[in-house]
Amino acid sequence: MKEQHTVTLYTDDDDEIILQPPGCFEVCWRCRGEGRHCNPAIDGNGITSSEMEELGDEFREDYLRGVYDVPCEVCGGRRVTWEIDWNRWLAVDPEHAAAYRRQLELDAECEAMSRAERMMGA
Repeated sequence: MKEQHTVTLYTDDDDEIILQPPGCFEVCWRCRGEGRHCNPAIDGNGITSSEMEELGDEFREDYLRGVYDVPCEVCGGRRVTWEIDWNRWLAVDPEHAAAYRRQLELDAECEAMSRAERMMGA
């Protein structure tokens, strides 16, 4: 059974258009298809070799065995994510595809500005 996915396009008039762009399932970028990854509280900013050495052999062994793993925060453990097939969508519905892509770009710009403001204490 084919799974349907929808996206919401917001117009300049604050109307919502529900769209069903073409897409497919792809291996999750976060867990690389494993369904789990190390808890970000453990290595969210990465662990340097000197930090790993300080933490000791037991930690390193547990870390490599996946003791600190949690279900993937992106795919929820499904190992795949549904992704828009942009080439196909642009071919069949270029107006909505381009508008939605621009909406995603604007959302990303706003999020980057908010993140920068938070880092500066705002």
